[in-house]
Amino acid sequence: MFKLISVALTSLFVSMITVVPVPARSPTAQAARETQQTEKVKGKVTRLGTGRQARVEVKLNDNTRLKGYIGQIAEDHFTLIDPKHGTVTPVPYAQVQQIKNKNHSGTFALGLGAAVIGGVILVVMTSLRGS
Repeated sequence: MFKLISVALTSLFVSMITVVPVPARSPTAQAARETQQTEKVKGKVTRLGTGRQARVEVKLNDNTRLKGYIGQIAEDHFTLIDPKHGTVTPVPYAQVQQIKNKNHSGTFALGLGAAVIGGVILVVMTSLRGS
């Protein structure tokens, strides 16, 4: 019995310290992914344009979140203007992890509300039709 337990424990310890090979990422693949992300962010910033209508929320690689509107678009960065404090922050495209458009117009909210009310009316009409 003692032999069986010692063999089981030995095999358990050996399996715990066994090194499992992991393929390393090549630096070129990482650089290509970063370049692709940079181009994606640059395209989105260019599409949004500048001014108060281009409100965005930016999440940087260090998990810092910035809110504001795009002030100026350059080749390697864009500026983000905080409307509350008026501060201008240059943001390099390479540092951006995620960018979200925060410009929700009143017509969008009005249209969504009208669609919800229309759907409710349609459901009520169809349910009362049979009675």
